[in-house]
Amino acid sequence: MRLLEAILAANQRAPADGPVEPALDAHASALPLVALTCIDARLNHRLPGRLGVPADQFIWLRNAGNIITGPLSSTMRSLALACAVKGGKEIAVIGHSDCLVAKNSTMQLLESFARLGVDRARLPDNLNDFFGIFSSERQNVLRACEHIRASPLIGPKIPVHGLLLDLGTGRLEWLVNGYETFTSTATEFTAALKENLDKAQAALGDLEGFKLGEMKFPDARIGEAASQVESFLPKLEPVLQKIEDVVVAHPEAQTPKQLVVEAAKDAARDFARHIVRTRTYKVIGDDKRLYGPITGEKLLQWIAEERVDGKTPVQVEGSTEWRPLEKLAEAVKQNIPLPPPLTPKPGFGFKRPGQR
Repeated sequence: MRLLEAILAANQRAPADGPVEPALDAHASALPLVALTCIDARLNHRLPGRLGVPADQFIWLRNAGNIITGPLSSTMRSLALACAVKGGKEIAVIGHSDCLVAKNSTMQLLESFARLGVDRARLPDNLNDFFGIFSSERQNVLRACEHIRASPLIGPKIPVHGLLLDLGTGRLEWLVNGYETFTSTATEFTAALKENLDKAQAALGDLEGFKLGEMKFPDARIGEAASQVESFLPKLEPVLQKIEDVVVAHPEAQTPKQLVVEAAKDAARDFARHIVRTRTYKVIGDDKRLYGPITGEKLLQWIAEERVDGKTPVQVEGSTEWRPLEKLAEAVKQNIPLPPPLTPKPGFGFKRPGQR
């Protein structure tokens, strides 16, 4: 049993207001634990007690909503230094129920700033992106873990976990298991590449889950088992081919996780090549607001910053149709302008031989 497994087991056994006492003696090498949580004051009497981790082994980082806006954000810098300088061995992003940040919409946030005397004109254009506003505590934790895993500042040997704390009961829910190296969670680079990234991760996941020793062959007549294997091979071949393609294209990758990241980068390059930098686009954000027109250059920047994903509705200049960003290639093809019709000059026309 590893550190977080021991913590979760002890948390589930303990009464709501009772002590959590995992056997940490066997996990001293996995401490201290770095935790990113919200600034909500209700966490003060819940942590680190509900983990059962001593305060001197608990490196506690906090911001509003335990939000990470990118793999190179200021919060990522603090997490990286907590590991590099303070010696953190594992990272846990701990969200909580009844999060007030999640309950605030963009309009409510604007009203709150107005009451503080902060004019809208002084705020960033896209509040949703700048403040990392979210509506689901679970999705926020998952997204934060994705950013950490994709960050070049965090070493591959550091497990990154995602937890959700129920403020009422003190129970912990394990959303992201950092010990699962070959996981197929979303995008290390954003859900904007979700479809393509899922294919790469599925390829690695299928291979990992394929264990010959665990294959069960029912009692059958001679020849039936062989036919079953033959029917299975066509399903396995695309998986092996996908892995081989990624391995050949990226010999520098040392682990399956790195292969997934490189495959995602390849998908990003393919995804972005359909965006014309000088063209204009309109998009509908997660807050259901219309943004634009913006240039293709700006749209590429938003993709890199994970402000939009493959499901984000986009409208290409000159079109009235909205499409998911992942279907942009089809929209571009359909919106190639036709040349203007040729107008025949007076007196110019085709005449048959003998005509005047």
